[in-house]
Amino acid sequence: MTGTTISASKARSNFYTLLNDVSDKLKRYVVTHRGNAKVVLMHPDEVASWEETMDIISDSNLITDITKSDKELASGKTTSESKFLKELGIDKSELT
Repeated sequence: MTGTTISASKARSNFYTLLNDVSDKLKRYVVTHRGNAKVVLMHPDEVASWEETMDIISDSNLITDITKSDKELASGKTTSESKFLKELGIDKSELT
């Protein structure tokens, strides 16, 4: 786990500073108690990103689709945005 390691007693003494660092500077803190990592203090957006990644990784159908898309991209089987929108009958100006 990456982040600044800090003891629970030091975290307690500097709690509002840590909150500001996590909120404003997107820092991450690993809080230890008696030398053992107990919790990680991190921004909620980062937690949401991790959760989304875990959801994707745990969906075997989605992983299959992503792998297939990667192979198609590598082999040049792509469609331009304008052609794709035209096939769907969507005018690009409708998207803004």
